[in-house]
Amino acid sequence: MHIGVLGLGATGGLFATLLAQHNEVHVLARGARGAHALTSGLRVTGHADLEVALPAERVHLLDAPGATPPTLTMDAVLLCVKAHQVEEVSAMLPGLLAPEGVVAYLGNGLGVMERLARAVPGHVVAASSTHGAMRGDGSTSTWTGRGEVALGAWPGGAPPEAVETLAYSLAASGLSARIVDDARRQIWIKALLNIAINPLCALAGVRNGEMLQTPLFDAAVGLLMEAEQVGRRHGVDLPSMDELVTTLVDVLDATAENRCSMLEDVRVGRATEIDALNGHIVNLAEQQGLMATQNAQVTALIHALRR
Repeated sequence: MHIGVLGLGATGGLFATLLAQHNEVHVLARGARGAHALTSGLRVTGHADLEVALPAERVHLLDAPGATPPTLTMDAVLLCVKAHQVEEVSAMLPGLLAPEGVVAYLGNGLGVMERLARAVPGHVVAASSTHGAMRGDGSTSTWTGRGEVALGAWPGGAPPEAVETLAYSLAASGLSARIVDDARRQIWIKALLNIAINPLCALAGVRNGEMLQTPLFDAAVGLLMEAEQVGRRHGVDLPSMDELVTTLVDVLDATAENRCSMLEDVRVGRATEIDALNGHIVNLAEQQGLMATQNAQVTALIHALRR
């Protein structure tokens, strides 16, 4: 397949490196990691030790002087950017896709799929990845946890056979993938876990595992419960609260040494995904005539860190 990876953070680097073993991969990136990929290639450490050198014509630096978005014909474009960046990059997508090409968003957050479906109708595949990765030096990504990519059809999106083709390509590259009937459910489950973990780890400055031994865990369950109730009222078919708490414990244990992406963003002064996570819950609750007090509090606190 011809695959474009837009965004070269930890997840983008992981997916681009593994996919480049068996596919023609184009990377579209900004900043030092993009420049390093151009000169030194990509590398993955952790659960794999791989290096790949991409031809210069397959590394597109979007912030280079005089740069304009390239015109490509990709079979698939994987969006590995923050939720708040999706609106900006959506404008590029029609010029990157082949006529039957698909777009999958691998980041965190709620409300993103709806925006993508409006931007590129007929091309969207729903995706939710639980592969864990952290940024390393240069353009290295450390694969901290083997997960899977759940893929599914989205209303008004790509046809089922396109979903199957992408799933096969991911699996063949070592990125476990499966097709699910209810992709919306998978996206929400991942978002609920991020809603419970990310803002508290960012505010307390702790790794994921430390939440299991501190009062932060009770706060995480409170955020999760509040968000779960809003999701159910929104019509999402979610697991029971007991199942969600069990999954939360399992994720915190499996990623105990990880620093969540929101903590990393706060440390370097980058914009976070709080508005697409806890902030989205607050907005949905207001539409339902409810108050999501705990989620509103952590949203305000994360915003206050950037003032």
